[in-house]
Amino acid sequence: MKKFNISFVFILFSLFIASDEEIIRNSLEKILPAGSEIESIQESSIPGLYSVYYGDLEPIYVTKDGNFFIYGDIYKINIDSISNITDLEISKRRSIILSNLKPSELISFKSKNEKYSVTVFTDVDCGYCRKLHNQIEEYNKLGITINYAAFPRSGLGTDSFTKMVNAWCSDNTKLSLTRLKNNKEVDANFCDNQPVSKHYAIGKKLGVTGTPAIFSTDGILIPGYLSPEDLLTKLKS
Repeated sequence: MKKFNISFVFILFSLFIASDEEIIRNSLEKILPAGSEIESIQESSIPGLYSVYYGDLEPIYVTKDGNFFIYGDIYKINIDSISNITDLEISKRRSIILSNLKPSELISFKSKNEKYSVTVFTDVDCGYCRKLHNQIEEYNKLGITINYAAFPRSGLGTDSFTKMVNAWCSDNTKLSLTRLKNNKEVDANFCDNQPVSKHYAIGKKLGVTGTPAIFSTDGILIPGYLSPEDLLTKLKS
């Protein structure tokens, strides 16, 4: 009998949660831009508020009755500090998006004494990307593994895009990428499974607008170039 009661309570609880989500979904469909798709509705860390993702990195917070919403940063008051809850949720969101990048699709320069691993969206024609790459051994010596994803800033089908497809489809991806970043030519290569287009789409979804764009494993964006020492300090913090 006890087992039945517990199961019954669980079913009622599930129906209650589902009804909240349905109310929120119906309410938001009236105000979201046409074509928007609600990806997920999750209970936030604030009682009575739900985090709703609809294609943007930043969630909107909606009351369970669907009558009010908040768009912007929410902070948690700690004993001697405050935490930006929204930033934490965005980082978690980025981590989920980054998980769509397969290790085999990245060009990786691994550290022998790896302490940190970062994903860097790069463009072979970007000056600061070249500067970062010229110091790749220094990053590796400090224990930082660099995993490159392709992000041709000029867009798909451009000269930079073609160069990066040549690198990612070559037999020696690391050498080809290094040659391109040293302003040298590489042989023309094309493969049906080239990931450059996919990387570009993922980068756009992550909010990448410039390169290099560095992401930690927990989804924190470190925009722009940082020296090996400064990147290590940032990752430690």
